[in-house]
Amino acid sequence: AGGAPEDIKDWIQERYAFGCTGVVFIGDIAAAWAEVSGDVFPSDLFYMDLDGHWQDADHDGDYEIHEAGIGDEGPELYVARLYAHTLDYGAEADLINDYLAKAHAYRTGTLTQPWRGLEYVDKDWHGMEVNLDQIYGANVVRHDYGYYTTATDYLDQMDLGQHFVQVCAHSYSGGHHFSTAPTESASYAHVYVYSPTTRDAYLLLGSDDGIKAWLNHELVCTHDVYQEWAPDQFVHAVTLNEGWNQLLCKISQEDGEYRFSARCTDPLLTTMPDLVYQLSDPDTHGDEPQFIRCWLVNGFHQDDPDHFWSYLTTSYLGGPEYNVNPRAGQVMGGRIWTEYSTDGAYVDLDQYGGESDYGVTYAFARVYAETPIVCQLWLGYDDGARVWLNGNEVVYDSRYGDFTPDMKKVHVYLVSGENRLLVKVSEWAGHHGFSARFAYADGSAVSGLTYDPEPEPISYIGTWLMNGPYLNPDLGTRLSQAYLGDEAGVRPSVGEVAAQGSWEAGTLGGIPFDIATFYDRDGGWVLSETIQQRDPPVLFYNLFACGPGRFTDDNYLAGAYIFNTTYGLITVASAKSGSMLNFVDFTTPLGQGCTIGEAYRQWFEVQAPFELWEREWYYGMVLNGDPTLRPIRKGDLDRNGRIDLDDYSALCDCLAGPNATPSPDQPGLTAEACLRAFDFDNDEDVDTVDFEAFQWSFTGSYEKGSSPP
Repeated sequence: AGGAPEDIKDWIQERYAFGCTGVVFIGDIAAAWAEVSGDVFPSDLFYMDLDGHWQDADHDGDYEIHEAGIGDEGPELYVARLYAHTLDYGAEADLINDYLAKAHAYRTGTLTQPWRGLEYVDKDWHGMEVNLDQIYGANVVRHDYGYYTTATDYLDQMDLGQHFVQVCAHSYSGGHHFSTAPTESASYAHVYVYSPTTRDAYLLLGSDDGIKAWLNHELVCTHDVYQEWAPDQFVHAVTLNEGWNQLLCKISQEDGEYRFSARCTDPLLTTMPDLVYQLSDPDTHGDEPQFIRCWLVNGFHQDDPDHFWSYLTTSYLGGPEYNVNPRAGQVMGGRIWTEYSTDGAYVDLDQYGGESDYGVTYAFARVYAETPIVCQLWLGYDDGARVWLNGNEVVYDSRYGDFTPDMKKVHVYLVSGENRLLVKVSEWAGHHGFSARFAYADGSAVSGLTYDPEPEPISYIGTWLMNGPYLNPDLGTRLSQAYLGDEAGVRPSVGEVAAQGSWEAGTLGGIPFDIATFYDRDGGWVLSETIQQRDPPVLFYNLFACGPGRFTDDNYLAGAYIFNTTYGLITVASAKSGSMLNFVDFTTPLGQGCTIGEAYRQWFEVQAPFELWEREWYYGMVLNGDPTLRPIRKGDLDRNGRIDLDDYSALCDCLAGPNATPSPDQPGLTAEACLRAFDFDNDEDVDTVDFEAFQWSFTGSYEKGSSPP
């Protein structure tokens, strides 16, 4: 344990001079801390690069300068760690010894998994090549359909038994998080549009990627394109009927952004202020309660992150909150009350406040009622909310969580004339916003209400009835396929069952409406504790993830994968933001029989010298586990990373035919070893079926062979 980084490096250089090609740190060997772009982190590259120049210029304990020195910036040898000091899963010595026993079992062929790889890639890296095929040929399964990459599915796929898992997910030192934003999909968006008269109009659409639209069951357009969204990319002349009209859009997407917009104008491209929009079928549901779309907003009021749970009980207005009665332009709490209008239900306080975190925003509206009314106030908010009506507190919900429209319903009393409504919304990080409307308990609209400030007319439609996403990897049919059957004939309402799932209210605004955000629900967490409980049957991991390799953190995820588990042997991980890129430079030498450590060193060597962005991505890389291991498959009896003539000789000695126990003559070769190495179809014999599989796997001395058919 311990040691000064400079002394440890001197020791490594001495061993290197005598031909050492790699080092394994077992125990609490001191981390060498580096600083890149203000980020400080453990960097084992310091120990691997023996001829470069590293300097702690400001004497603060971390290295800010790395130069070629007398050599280059690349590594001369590999360094790996067996670091269990910060893990709570048992005594440190026991964890290390159990790991070493596991590595020995793998070397002797008693610890195995099927020869295959799993590429599990969350939506932000859809399409990124991670190149496990360089090791496993065709025996690789890839999961990168964004809506379906979840924590539960990731664990389920590992439970099938995997030789090597490459996971790409947003992470921190203690866990992975998965999102559900769609990829390679199509989705439907529907809305009912009321027009007081029959009239000519224009329908203006924008989409990422393609879009298909119907008005009153008639096809208006098909634009099967691959493009970024922009407003009003497509303009089509249409006729709005007197009364309720139906507008249905289908939007396709490959990956990345998934957005669209739609608006109806008169022939002069002017917004029509008398149009009304609603989600559910007016013939069966009547008029819907309308959302309050314009507010006086005051904020953002930032506070200490540690005070989150007291944000709602702290006044940021310079006095009592319950009795405020502001006017536009008035200053309170150092912020100006400003009119803010939205096209949809959702009041996007991130957009208003510049996506600030840790604090609160206030929103105020005057509600005028023709008569006294007993009704309900329906609210949605992210994160928490505190609400006053006419000075009386009607909601206090200090929470951390996502927005859902109408998630909170409270009974209220509106007086005749003016009513004062103040909404205070707290924010930790991420999305920040709310929605509010008055309704009766049965969901019917409250008539006779007006608001100050008055909302601007709806331009871009901001509230849609959504259904999907429908996964379709075939780009050629993604937009054209009729997932609903009779698409033109649908007449949906909120909550109705569709061909897949149900029709859901989407209230995120209209310029654009962000389909990816709408469907990006919480895909779940895989934490260090999850891995310990699940104990995945996986041997090797490469974690394209920020932070899991930070071994100085308690119960770091890279350690949880390999210590106190039955199978885990290796994790390649990063101790900071960033991770491995150019995976082919790592997997190609592995496929050629190199050890994990040597392939890791070669990968680092190929990337050098390092530009700033590469330092930010790579300098936190850590190799965890025994670096002298290599992926070993059936047929490799001597476990040298090749299936060659020596293995062929042993195979011939093991051949016994169907349902027969091998009885080899070679010294030291047992029936058990024959079955472990050559029983490809796992039927407890070595026969001609296994012989053919061996032929397909044969590599010779240098080259990686092809996979069995």
